[in-house]
Amino acid sequence: MWFLVLLLHASSPHLSSTQVENRLILQGGDGPCEGYVEIFHGGIWGIVGDQKWHKNNENVICKSIGCGTSNGSKDIILKKDNLTTWMNELECNGNEPYLWKCSFPGWNISSYTKDTVKKITCSDKIHLALESLPGFRCAGTLRYQKISKVNETGYFCDPKWDKRQADLVCEHLKCGKSKRLPAAGMFSQKAKTGDLTHLQCSSDEHMKHIWQCLTKDVEMCTERIAVICSDHHNFRLQGGSNVCSGELEVDDDDGFWKPVCQSQYKLNESIDDLCSHMRCGTNNSQERMVCDGSKNISLDCKDEVNVSLLKDDRSVSHCFGSVHFNHSGTLEAVCSKDWDKNDGQVVCRELGCGEVVSVSFGSQPQHGRMHDQVDCKGSEASLWHCLANHLESSTPCKTANVICSGCVKVRLSDGPGRCAGRVEIQYEGKWKSVGESNWKEENSKVMCKELKCGDAVAAPGTDSFIQGKSPVMDIEVTCVSGSTSISSCIKPTNKLQQQLQQQEKNKMLICQERRVVFLMGDSACSGKVGIEEAGKSYWLSGSNDTWDRQTATVVCQEMDCGNAISINFESTSVVNASGTTDLWKYSYKCLPTNKSLFHCERSERLSNHSIASVVCSGSKTVSLKDDAGGEGKCWGKVDVCLNGMCGGVCEDAWTEHKSNMLCKAFHCGSAIYPLSYLKTKSPSADYKIIIGSVHSTQQTTNISQCNMVKIADGSYCQNKPAYVVCSGSVKARLMYHRDRCSGNVQMFYQGIWRPVCETALQNQDVQNTICREQGCGHAVKPLSFFGPSPASSDAVVSGLSCSANSSSSAECGVTLTQTNNKLCPFGGLQCSEWRRMVLKLGKGACEGQVFVYSGAHGWAVSSDGWTETESKVLCTDLGCGAYINHTTMENAENHDLWWGKKYSCKGKHNSIWDCELNDGPSQNQPLFVKCRDILTASLGDPGKCTGQVMLNHLPVCYDNWDDSHSKIACQEQECSNRISSEETNKGRRSDGYFVSCSGSESNLGQCKTTKGKCGRGLVSVSCAGAVKFNSTQKCGGRIKILYRGTWESACLPDLLSNEARFLCKKLNCGSPRRFQQGLIEQSDEEKGLKTPEISLQCSSDNTDLQHCILKEKRCEKPDVIYCEGYQVKKPIDPIPINLYVGLSLGVLSLVMVAALCLFLRRRFVTRFKARFSMRKESAFESGDYEDVETSENEQFGPMEMRDLNRHGSVIDGDKENGRRSAASSLSYDDIAEVENVPAQPLSSGGDGTSSPGPGAGPAATHEHVTYEVEEDQQESYDDVVSMITPAETREEIAEVHERPKPKGLEIHDDEDYLEPDG
Repeated sequence: MWFLVLLLHASSPHLSSTQVENRLILQGGDGPCEGYVEIFHGGIWGIVGDQKWHKNNENVICKSIGCGTSNGSKDIILKKDNLTTWMNELECNGNEPYLWKCSFPGWNISSYTKDTVKKITCSDKIHLALESLPGFRCAGTLRYQKISKVNETGYFCDPKWDKRQADLVCEHLKCGKSKRLPAAGMFSQKAKTGDLTHLQCSSDEHMKHIWQCLTKDVEMCTERIAVICSDHHNFRLQGGSNVCSGELEVDDDDGFWKPVCQSQYKLNESIDDLCSHMRCGTNNSQERMVCDGSKNISLDCKDEVNVSLLKDDRSVSHCFGSVHFNHSGTLEAVCSKDWDKNDGQVVCRELGCGEVVSVSFGSQPQHGRMHDQVDCKGSEASLWHCLANHLESSTPCKTANVICSGCVKVRLSDGPGRCAGRVEIQYEGKWKSVGESNWKEENSKVMCKELKCGDAVAAPGTDSFIQGKSPVMDIEVTCVSGSTSISSCIKPTNKLQQQLQQQEKNKMLICQERRVVFLMGDSACSGKVGIEEAGKSYWLSGSNDTWDRQTATVVCQEMDCGNAISINFESTSVVNASGTTDLWKYSYKCLPTNKSLFHCERSERLSNHSIASVVCSGSKTVSLKDDAGGEGKCWGKVDVCLNGMCGGVCEDAWTEHKSNMLCKAFHCGSAIYPLSYLKTKSPSADYKIIIGSVHSTQQTTNISQCNMVKIADGSYCQNKPAYVVCSGSVKARLMYHRDRCSGNVQMFYQGIWRPVCETALQNQDVQNTICREQGCGHAVKPLSFFGPSPASSDAVVSGLSCSANSSSSAECGVTLTQTNNKLCPFGGLQCSEWRRMVLKLGKGACEGQVFVYSGAHGWAVSSDGWTETESKVLCTDLGCGAYINHTTMENAENHDLWWGKKYSCKGKHNSIWDCELNDGPSQNQPLFVKCRDILTASLGDPGKCTGQVMLNHLPVCYDNWDDSHSKIACQEQECSNRISSEETNKGRRSDGYFVSCSGSESNLGQCKTTKGKCGRGLVSVSCAGAVKFNSTQKCGGRIKILYRGTWESACLPDLLSNEARFLCKKLNCGSPRRFQQGLIEQSDEEKGLKTPEISLQCSSDNTDLQHCILKEKRCEKPDVIYCEGYQVKKPIDPIPINLYVGLSLGVLSLVMVAALCLFLRRRFVTRFKARFSMRKESAFESGDYEDVETSENEQFGPMEMRDLNRHGSVIDGDKENGRRSAASSLSYDDIAEVENVPAQPLSSGGDGTSSPGPGAGPAATHEHVTYEVEEDQQESYDDVVSMITPAETREEIAEVHERPKPKGLEIHDDEDYLEPDG
């Protein structure tokens, strides 16, 4: 927390302690280092008493004010005038930084009544001077020199330098008062050495010397302070070739410049001093200049100085660029530090470039001699006279830039005359256009007045001008009321968004005094001469004095009509019919060099009332050219021929008004506009655009009479010719002759029949307009495109816009796009008067009675008036080949509806519908027509009711195919209902039949058909007659359906649903049932079937499973069926629970017995080792054996233990623990031998007892113990190995204890076995 407080204190501006609390100065002496002591404390100045005074006090005082040490002091009388004695009885040791750090009784504590004080003289002296390169006495950087044992020079730094402090300096230097405070560092034109001393003056006026503001508390400042005093005078030279030559002038005290000899200044300087003062070099003359009366003095200094503006810091430019001084042939940059409009205004005025528009900072760093921190008051005659820091620096600086109004010009380009055209402003040396959105109405007024063209016209009307190639201005131009020129409206700091500039159009402007010449006569290049101004027409007066051949030639050339052949005068009474009798107020006299009538010498019109007329030698025509270069019929590029030179018109300035004029002139109706497709279409490379804009007048009746403005830049607009499409070149039709009032929509546009995109036919007004145009009533519905897609690469109609009352597509707006059927699917249309002619009640589609179908009904066509000609046309329309015959039938019982029109195919006709008459038949007799071809449909293999749809052995395309077509195909093959249809052969452009049925047909051949490349794949249909059912097992298992020619699995809504009942019935298996899972057995076939994607769904009305709905979706319901006839698996009887319990207990008992046997076996082996060891020791004790040492590597030989007593028991002779052991007869092998003593097996006696074998020795028995072993024939113990170490053998002691005789047994000491008693 304390750290934060300290940090806040350190970072906040605060006054030093010397200013806020205490300050000490010497007053009344010669300079700041001599005088009596005054102390500022508590906001009051006071004195110091001299009681107990000694020299250490004086040394502390001199040191604290920067004046060295004390040279001594003396008493002086001081008139106290109620002065406060702040300090008295001071005792300093000489090391204190300030006097108040010494010992004293306290502030204003010690009483001091004397009227004398100590006047101290310190060792140092302070001298002040102003330093500048020209050597001004009263202007420059403030410098001090301290005179002491070691002289010291330095400068002052004060961030709060103000006029009061500067006055102290000027008064001390006897230079009057301060006149101007330059920016810090202003006179630092060369590197200065010396200390930078900080000043901090108090707010009162008690101090008399700037040194008294000295402070040891440092605020951040690095620049040396400077001052210009009132006694300093500036000189300049005026009227010469540069700023260093001319008459000498001086700035007077009142701020005005006057010739030096007419001012109050007393001139007493030499020529060299004056030239040096103005930084103009020298004149090599020390002659003193003295005024002689009022005659002024002229000087021509050695240096030459001019201001130059450079474009991109390189080439000299006019009235804009980076600012430099051309100093005797060397360019010296003016730096941008502190550069402002005041400085720029001086430059603009000096160069005669008007007012300053903007100032800015350059981007290129400059080196060498520079002029930085320029500070002009605004009244200087030259930038050279402004205050600046002139220095030779190795540090680069960025140049100062200026734009003056003299470089800002305006014009109206590419228009008929100087008062109409595209707005352009010359800025920074470049002509630039201005975007519409960045232009205000006030700007137009200012620009028209600046061009001397009157006021601005509110709306340009039908005139337009080309966009041009000029870059667009990226800065704001905004005029206000009172603006006199566009240059004053420019706001350089307000940059505009470049993205918006690129998207919008340039500003066009027409002023009221816009004047154009026109000719009114029988041709474009002859007639009366008229002038239009501000929308009003006048006639040019003519007489022998005012109208001559040369003036007429200028008019002809201005109208692009060659030269004048003849001139004439006509009376004003002849033109009364035109409604204009006013004569133009001027007459003109032209020279061969004049390019326009308005450039000629003009005079006031004389009082004659005749009108000038002329016949020119040239010709001027306007026509439409198609893309191939031929004459377009009501559409094409606008082509202008001027005196035999032909070319196009730029689309930029072409308007709908001019298109309508052209269409009307060619009797082609009205123009269709806009032409988005044509605007993006590139013309041929050899086609040239020669006309920028075309301008009509109120009197213009033909577009060839318009004024043509040629394109100055031949490369402009070459890819943007003006196109015109007139309504007379546009019409619509419905394709495919089989139907009337229905088919693909096509539009005749630019001489080509073009398909129309579906999206263009969605609007009801568009649909109704096309139907009305065909005489087909109103629209019913849009249709998909029928037949193969057009192969043409021409643009298609992608957009149509019609009004609700349009009667023709020529009245609609049309948009063309270069695209294809995939990106923009083509469309068709069916109108309310739709009808189709078919043959029915015959064999197939190509013979039968003639019917006309309209809507859902069919009407019989009467044979009245029907001939072979009509039959041939009908057979062709039906796609049935050649005509065979036609007959009139007597019986009309099959129908009672008759078509009320007759047919007669005479002359040119495209279809049977062109032969339809408005007359009705006189009698109704059925008409039977027979054609040669037969349209036969098939569906896969014969009788299969599924497969690819074929028509006359050619596949049918999937385009336009829907469920209604599938129904007809299935019924035609007598395959019952349609189940499904799918697209096959996708992605291949196969040849096939396109088919479109209305729904009333009995076979596919009666539908509308055509051959071609399929846009999509081919059609495959499955009918109900192809569906068969089965299951993977008899009367059960997974469901199988023969569907689409292959067996597939399927699922049902439920195991006991209606569908399941139908299926079981179909399988002749009774009704469906549910079985437990354990009774169902899965076949191998079922394991390989995938999850079904077909489900059966029957309605309550279904009686046949084949007509149930097959839904093609992944099943989530059961895909199995089990009927009454299903053979389940034979059940297995359950095992009783008591058997489970018994078996479990038996297994547990066996485990426990096995564990007990293992335990007894281990105990037996252990006891056997012990007994055998005791035998060995007994043998040693009897002396029957030699000493034998056993080692751990020696083993006992094998020993067999036979059946000693099969039914007896073995009594363990171990009396110590009293336990009794019994074991089965075991065979022990691989018992380790005792070294050199062969092991002898036990042999069985004839009585069943066991005895040692031969050579066993006395160790074979024990004298006190008999071992008996009972052998079990069912068990043997093998591979028991005992490793007895010698140590163990020596330590074992066999003890034999007497024990009670068991009941029923007799123990014999000399026997080895046990036997039962008695």
